[in-house]
Amino acid sequence: MRRPASENCCADIQVCVTPCAMRVNMLIFLTCFGLAGCNGSPAPQPDLQPGDAPVISLGEIGTTADGRCLTRMDPTTETQIVTELVEVQPAVKDENGVVITPAIFRNVTGPKTVPVAEGAQFETVCPQVYTPEFVATLQRALIVRRAYDGEVTGLMDAPTSLALQQFQRGSGINSPLLSMRVARELGIVAVPR
Repeated sequence: MRRPASENCCADIQVCVTPCAMRVNMLIFLTCFGLAGCNGSPAPQPDLQPGDAPVISLGEIGTTADGRCLTRMDPTTETQIVTELVEVQPAVKDENGVVITPAIFRNVTGPKTVPVAEGAQFETVCPQVYTPEFVATLQRALIVRRAYDGEVTGLMDAPTSLALQQFQRGSGINSPLLSMRVARELGIVAVPR
């Protein structure tokens, strides 16, 4: 069913806050809706070589002039103990905006995971390649290697992305986006001659 031009095509897309969930949602969006639709906020551009200036950016994926798609792994993180000032009770104001009772704050100490280094850049499979047939082939390749125990659905859903990320960690790539190197090793994309 086609949507009216005036209807917001992103109305059904769930917004997540973690980088991993954002990547998974981007892959699901691109798989289901193709490249047509909404404009996402621009991602930071990867460190490219001269002549590799990105032509377009699709969320976490940048495309170079020669058509290669590049992205970054999840950043290196560490857990630190931090103290934050937290508002326990908001200020109470009268109808004129005058504060009757001030806000109450307290210090809260606890663990917080913070990024300490940007993730390394790698070449990834371009979004237009993620057809249902390609994703089903990826799922079967992961099943054969005992890295995925779900059903072959042809959808780049959360279980598929998680299995892919865990599988790629063995190759030094910590990302739910399929790297070209791993795709070639799996035999699901052509090896250049």
